[in-house]
Amino acid sequence: MFSLKVSGQRWRVVPTALLLAIGVPIAAAQTNPVKMAATARIDVLSQSVALTNGQAVAGEGKIARASWLSGSAQGRSYTAEFAINHFSWHEVALRFVPGTSGEVEFKLMGPWQQTANGRVYKQDVLWDAVQVTGAELANGSFESGNEPWRGSGIAERASPTVPATHGSYYGRAWHDQPLIAVLTVSAGVPVTLRAQVRAAVPPNYPEMRRIAGTNSPGHVAARGFMRGANCGNYLEVPPKETWAVRHSTNDMARMRAEGFDHVRIPVGWHHYAGPGPEYKLSKEIFEKVDVLATRALGIGLNVIINMHHFDAFTSDPPGKKNRFHAIWRQIAEHYADASPGLAFELLNEPKDKATTAVMNPIYAQAIKEIRKTNPTRTIFVGPGRWNSIDELTQLILPNDDSNLVVTVHNYDPHYFTHQGASWAKPQNDTTNIVFPGPPATPLEPALTVVTNQAVTNWIRDYNTLPPAQNPSSRRAFAGKLRLARQWGEYYGRPIHVGEFGCYTTADAGSRSRYYSEFRQVCEQHGIGWAIWDWKAGFKYWDLATQQPVPGMREALFGGR
Repeated sequence: MFSLKVSGQRWRVVPTALLLAIGVPIAAAQTNPVKMAATARIDVLSQSVALTNGQAVAGEGKIARASWLSGSAQGRSYTAEFAINHFSWHEVALRFVPGTSGEVEFKLMGPWQQTANGRVYKQDVLWDAVQVTGAELANGSFESGNEPWRGSGIAERASPTVPATHGSYYGRAWHDQPLIAVLTVSAGVPVTLRAQVRAAVPPNYPEMRRIAGTNSPGHVAARGFMRGANCGNYLEVPPKETWAVRHSTNDMARMRAEGFDHVRIPVGWHHYAGPGPEYKLSKEIFEKVDVLATRALGIGLNVIINMHHFDAFTSDPPGKKNRFHAIWRQIAEHYADASPGLAFELLNEPKDKATTAVMNPIYAQAIKEIRKTNPTRTIFVGPGRWNSIDELTQLILPNDDSNLVVTVHNYDPHYFTHQGASWAKPQNDTTNIVFPGPPATPLEPALTVVTNQAVTNWIRDYNTLPPAQNPSSRRAFAGKLRLARQWGEYYGRPIHVGEFGCYTTADAGSRSRYYSEFRQVCEQHGIGWAIWDWKAGFKYWDLATQQPVPGMREALFGGR
C-alpha cells in the first residue's frame, strides 16, 4: 500500500474575488513582471531514489533531466514542460519508474523565463484533478483546504469564466510559488502523474478581440495559401556573399505544375536600404523581386513577400523601428496595385530582443502604415522566438483589422530535421537518425555531444520508445499544430505554417515520411503550409535531375 507523506508549511484557500481585486495573494505580493504562461511545468526530484524511463504520456510535453543539478543528482530527477493555453483545460501526464523505494517530491508550477535584467516572469498556471497511479495522493482537486500540499502555491475557488474540471477549487502556482507534494514510492513500480492544467489570465491582460466565424477577409485569403514552397537562400542572402541559389521564372512555373498554390519569397530588404531617415530602397531589389512575383501571379501562383534576416532590427527593435517602418512603407507603395494574390509578411522569425510583447506595438504601427496604401492587402504576422507556436499566447493583433493571417514555423523534431547541418553544430552532429523512430539498431551519439545531457537523453528515448511515444515521430509536431489550430479557432484568426522541412542529410525515405506526416497533420487541422525550401539545402526540386527529389511529390501531394 502506498501513502502520501508531506512536510513543511500549510497553505491557504483564497477566494477568487480577493484574487481579482488584488491580482496576487496578499502574502505573496511581488514585483516580478507578469506574463501569460504558454507552458506548464512539473519537476520530479528525489534525494535518494534513482528515476528511470521518464516519459510525457499525455499532452504536448517534453521531459528531460533537471540539467541545473549536479551529474549524480540528475539521475534522481525529471522536469517536464507542457504546452497550454488560457481558454481550455489540457490533460497532461508524465510517467517514471523508481529504482528503489523512498520519497519523491513533485512540484507543479509555471515555466522559468527571465527578463533581460534577470527577473523571473510571474506566469500563473491553474492545476486541477491531479491523480497519481503507483502511489497515493489525497486532495488532488484542491477541495479540502490545507493538507497534504505544501509550497507557496494556493487553492482558488473556481469562477463562472474559469470553471474547475472537478469540484469547486483548483490550484494556482508559478515558478517561484509552486504546489509541492511528496510521494512514497516502491522500487520498480511505475508512477504516473496526471492532471488538468491551463494558463491563468494575468490581471489587466489586453485580450485580443475574438472574430466570429471563418469568413473574415483573412480566412478567405488563407484558402489561397494552402500548399507553398520557399525560395530559400536567394534574395535574403547579403548581395556580396556567394551562397545564394538563384531562382528564376522557370521555378515559378515548375512550382505551379507540381501543385503548389503559393510561393514565399524571403527578402533581405535591409541590405538594399540607404541611410536614414528615408532608408530608400534600391531599384535593384525591387526588380529582382518583381521578376519572380509577376511571373508567379501571372500563372495563378499566390505570393508572400517577407522581410528576412533583419538581425540589426531584432537586436534593437526600439532603436531600429523607424527603419523597419520606412522599409515597409516603400514596399507597400511599390505593390499597392498588385493583384490580391500578393501578400506581405512583416518579419521572418523574430528573435533576440524582438520578443512577441516588444513586437506587438511595432507590428500594429507597420500594419497602420501599410493600410494607407494597401487597405485590402492580406498581411501575415507571426509571434516571437522564431515564430514559435508556444508564443501565440503573447501575440496581440489589432482588433480593427480582420485581413491578417498568423504565421508560425515548426522544425520539430529538430535533431532529426537538422541532423548534420553545419549551422546547427554541435548539438545536431549526430546523423543517421530515422523517421519515425525507434531505429532497428540503437544509435550512438556523436562524440561532440556525449556530454550534452539534452541530446543524449533525446537519443536514449529515440532508441527505446515505441513510435507513439518516440521523439522522432509525428508526436514531435502534432500536438503543437493542434494547439495552433485551437488558438486560431478561439480568436478567429487563420493559421499558416510558413516554414517546415528536413535537411537533405537525412535519408530519403525518412524525409518523405516526415513531409507526408507533417502535411497530413496540417490538412487535418485545415492549416496551410510552405516547405523550406524549393531547391536549396532542404530541397524539393533536384537541380541535377530537373525533377522532384524522389518521394517528395508523393509525400506532399499524395502521388499526383
